[in-house]
Amino acid sequence: MGALLSVVTPIYNVARYLPECLDSLADQTHPDIEFVLVDDGSTDDSGEIAAARAEADPRFRLIRQPNRGLGAARNTGIRAASGDYLAFVDSDDVLPRYAFELLVGALESTGSQIASGNVLLFNSRGLWQSPLHRGTHRRTRLGARLRRRRNLIYDRLACNKVFRRDFWTGNELWFPEGVRYEDIPVTVPAYALAAKIDVLSTPVYHWRQREAGAEESISQRQTEITNLVDRFAAVRSASRSLAALGNRRMKNHYDTIALRSDLRMFLYLLPDVVDEAYRQRFLQLAGEFLAEVDPSVPDRLEPGLRVAWRLAGEGRLAELLTVVAATRLGQKPPVVPDVPVQLYRPDRRLRTALRSVAWRGGRLRISGHVYRAPQVAGAPWLRLRALWLRERGRSGRRVPGPAHSRVFAGRGSASCQSADDPPAGSGFDASFRTSALRPSSGWRTGTWLVMTGVVDPAGPPVSGPVKVGEIQPALPATWVAPGVRIVPVLYDGALRLRVERPRVWATAAEVDDDSLVISGTVAAGVAPPTALSLSRAPAVVWRRYPTAVGGSARPAADPAAAGPDTDEATGAVFSCRIPLADLLAGAAVQRPAPVGDPVSGWLVGYRLGADRTDEQLPVGEGFVDLHPVGGGPGPLVEPGDHGSLTIRMLPTGPVVTWATVDQGGVTIGGECAVGDLPSLAVLRHADDLRDAAAPADRDLPVESVDEGWQVRVPAAGPDQLEPGRWWFGYRPGAADQVCDLPVSLRIRDGLGRADGTGGRQPLRLRLEPDRLHRVALLAS
Repeated sequence: MGALLSVVTPIYNVARYLPECLDSLADQTHPDIEFVLVDDGSTDDSGEIAAARAEADPRFRLIRQPNRGLGAARNTGIRAASGDYLAFVDSDDVLPRYAFELLVGALESTGSQIASGNVLLFNSRGLWQSPLHRGTHRRTRLGARLRRRRNLIYDRLACNKVFRRDFWTGNELWFPEGVRYEDIPVTVPAYALAAKIDVLSTPVYHWRQREAGAEESISQRQTEITNLVDRFAAVRSASRSLAALGNRRMKNHYDTIALRSDLRMFLYLLPDVVDEAYRQRFLQLAGEFLAEVDPSVPDRLEPGLRVAWRLAGEGRLAELLTVVAATRLGQKPPVVPDVPVQLYRPDRRLRTALRSVAWRGGRLRISGHVYRAPQVAGAPWLRLRALWLRERGRSGRRVPGPAHSRVFAGRGSASCQSADDPPAGSGFDASFRTSALRPSSGWRTGTWLVMTGVVDPAGPPVSGPVKVGEIQPALPATWVAPGVRIVPVLYDGALRLRVERPRVWATAAEVDDDSLVISGTVAAGVAPPTALSLSRAPAVVWRRYPTAVGGSARPAADPAAAGPDTDEATGAVFSCRIPLADLLAGAAVQRPAPVGDPVSGWLVGYRLGADRTDEQLPVGEGFVDLHPVGGGPGPLVEPGDHGSLTIRMLPTGPVVTWATVDQGGVTIGGECAVGDLPSLAVLRHADDLRDAAAPADRDLPVESVDEGWQVRVPAAGPDQLEPGRWWFGYRPGAADQVCDLPVSLRIRDGLGRADGTGGRQPLRLRLEPDRLHRVALLAS
């Protein structure tokens, strides 16, 4: 990584947030970086804060100019930048310390023109996934092409990316000046112009959501006419740039997205906006944009949006307000005279939201939601009729799974507040015997699709794959026979089950003096890997460490021992030493993580023989995780998503290593060194992190037990939890900040349900997405 990266940060009246932003820039682990700060005529102390940083750190350079707006400030920074790579950071946001190291590393390994990483939103209550990037960055894809990954157009933020400088200047990219939403007219054509794009699922940018008492950001001032005008202008500019490139298909796709997302938020505001001038300007702008849209584009929308945009284009405000009021509640649009009847045709798409995947007693258990959109509360077709597994290719064998309706805590309602909310009665539970995936001839590798369907009284049954919803659940793997495991994976957001025969697997992890030692085994006839790799995102290698052959594997961790389903035997045993100093230098463990912070870590990989890329290292059956117990920061080594080995460096403090659920409630706990006992555990309402009116935090007493600690949450009693999803946190010492309570995935087997006798709130404990490593308590 010898190439210089230039980071441009425009500054205007952000003294309240600027120090935190500059600290996150200064803490970046990328070794060769310059920061170009552009003070755009600030009238507060922002300029002085930036000047002090530039004087103290030679990597920072300050340019001052009269106020000309964000686009102009960024362009000034671009002209002054000297790096081979170019990035942008807004002065009220922050970055994980590995952000630029990861993005530049991806570009240097692939030769792509753009690298784009996942984004988290944040405020004083915590961090959560950006909805705009939930689907686009769910999975890492290196060297992607826009024509194959069209939904990347949803990612219009400039600040979660690194661009090659020659790509930027060669295509004469500049930010528009004097307008808002300057990202859209740049990032959309940039994606279209790029031959290859690296998309990383790892979060690289924390996007601040300003709270009550602070000046609202541009995106929070949607009811201002200038905001409305600039958003339409940005969308039209991006659409026209795609047309100018001759990419008509991509233009139509982008226009569809704009009507469904960018411009829909203004459409949905209309019933609440009393300013008649705002409404009339909206109708004018909508008419001008729709005149440039292919007539087939609105037909791709949901019925309510089809009718609404038709009325907007015709300037029929009164009818439009009635339709929007119904549509934003997920209801069928009312019939409007002179609107073609085909616009009301029902949307037959099936919507699914996977909630959990678990293995219990030789069975795969799946739960989630399935419903049609737009939903009608209480409609009979909301009841699940079928769930099955279908083998991809080959014989296409099918395995049915009994499914039962279920209402989940804190989810679903009789009157859905938006078309994206699962309606009441749409929940399901289903289970499959894993042995049903085994043909009579024995286990074979392959992929199974998880399918579901509902009954439609107006037509034939509707079916489709089970996809994840707002929250990606944990995806644990399981060994089903010697040398055979089943791995849940996501492909374009849909759940699949992959039957594998691993060639290499990890058997143990331990700390030996100043190193973390990982031991492993290979299948018979396979040469052991010469090195293990650590990556912050799949296939983007951070470091490699050599392996040594020899030693012995633990029998319990030997899935490839000879058995009735395989003629394979265990091969060579190997070990790898990773200096703890390297892990400490590469991780952010100076202080406990705020609620929702995924905490930087690594995937462990290997490469065999003629393999050209690294594969993630599976964890063998019987592997026992390693977790820190006081005495300073330490490694947490365990199976992550897909049963592959992960390493996280955690700060000094508590770690949840066990959980029990009984009739009386839920208890969690763990080991803890003397002096590291948390002063107070906290339950924070997870569904409303962004809402200042969310239910108040619940403080819980921490009890010292044996050589550890525990916290008890009763299932019934006078202090009932409000319905919803709650996260566990803690306050370190006398600090006011609530921090995430790190969790070892070993507690997965202890998750279940607690029913309080005589109480109104059964409690369920379940693990949140592996990428966030959290425990969630569900109250109903």
